[in-house]
Amino acid sequence: MTWWLRTRRVHLLAIVTIGLWVATLLLGNASLPLPQLGGATSANVPVILFAPLAPAITLNTCYGTSAPIESTALRRVAALDSLLAVTVVAGMAAATAPIAAGWINGVQDDVFEQALRNLICYTGLALIGRAIAGIHVSTVLPTLLALIVSVFGYGAEQVAHWWAWPAAGASDTLSWVGSAALLLVGLRYTAKGDFPR
Repeated sequence: MTWWLRTRRVHLLAIVTIGLWVATLLLGNASLPLPQLGGATSANVPVILFAPLAPAITLNTCYGTSAPIESTALRRVAALDSLLAVTVVAGMAAATAPIAAGWINGVQDDVFEQALRNLICYTGLALIGRAIAGIHVSTVLPTLLALIVSVFGYGAEQVAHWWAWPAAGASDTLSWVGSAALLLVGLRYTAKGDFPR
């Protein structure tokens, strides 16, 4: 277990995930004016659209390329990798829960909910990319989605298109269901490494 914790650089992942929470707390609804090609001429794209990329990319970086010895390990390394991804999302959810419940005043709870949903979405895409294209290309999918949404995702009056889940409001059910589905598929692909060949 110590070997797995060391090779997965769990401390680095914890620092980046805490950094996302702090950035969400400090930046709140901060936005960047970007030109739009999806209907609006320009939109104020929230920074929270990009911030959750950091833990998703760090997670895949911490996984690294699997060593040949992992295929002969007694412990189910792929299951532990899936558990690590769930822990990142669960840690952010636990930190978001008191704010969403209204126990902490003066903080915009919808921003934290959007950050959590985007983390779920980007983590799922990164895990799927890792399974399909390999570790070196795995972070391209979530990054590409964030860039496409930031440029094409807003229609008239800066309302997000139905498919632009990371730009949707915190109450958009489709974005939550879609993000959760991506994460579940990514977790299954990750855990599949333990299945007999």
